[in-house]
Amino acid sequence: MSMQANTYQLFSKEILSIWKNQDVSYIKVEELSTIEGITFFELIPDSELLDGGEVDTLYAIDSEDVDDMLLFSKNVKFVVHNIYLEED
Repeated sequence: MSMQANTYQLFSKEILSIWKNQDVSYIKVEELSTIEGITFFELIPDSELLDGGEVDTLYAIDSEDVDDMLLFSKNVKFVVHNIYLEED
């Protein structure tokens, strides 16, 4: 993820607020990679679940699970690609 590091931001209250203002209904979570004991998960707003056999999960934007993604963790980081942060 070193090369891609600049294209991702840590999930934050600001990002959550932007997505709520854009009427995002749910967030898809995909595991990206594990680096030095830290597992990175990408959050994708209003994405479709494809039946590809991978372990992807959808969460309603107002769920406690999404709120928990804002909490600090040494071993897990939730990140958002910059393309999902562009204003409409």
